[in-house]
Amino acid sequence: VVAAGNGNQGGKAINIDQKPSYPASYPNANIIAVAAIDNSGAKASWSNYGATSVDLGAPGVNIYSTLPGNTYGSYSGTSMATPHVTGAAALYASTHSGSTAAQIKNAILGSTVPTTSLSGKCVTGGRLNVGGF
Repeated sequence: VVAAGNGNQGGKAINIDQKPSYPASYPNANIIAVAAIDNSGAKASWSNYGATSVDLGAPGVNIYSTLPGNTYGSYSGTSMATPHVTGAAALYASTHSGSTAAQIKNAILGSTVPTTSLSGKCVTGGRLNVGGF
């Protein structure tokens, strides 16, 4: 599970189908590339996208997380969205013993919720739905 990336230095999102960003742009079948969405389901303006390179969206705006020094704070980025999908993969694997990477990926991508802001911006056109598999 990899982050799609947070745009260029100006913060503008990049279509990584046209301008690759690695590791999300690798064509490996075992990769799940993740864009960031906010709490209303809108794709973050700075989140990279790609109709064939990015698989789905997950929460990545103002995510409360642990910080160094035994503290907490909110951060935004595709690197904050990626752990949600990683957790979904672990959850699926824990409840479907012996699942292959392909089966896990298919379950996650097959259960996404269609999301207007992601339509044409990622493979599934949807956001993570852990309750759907």
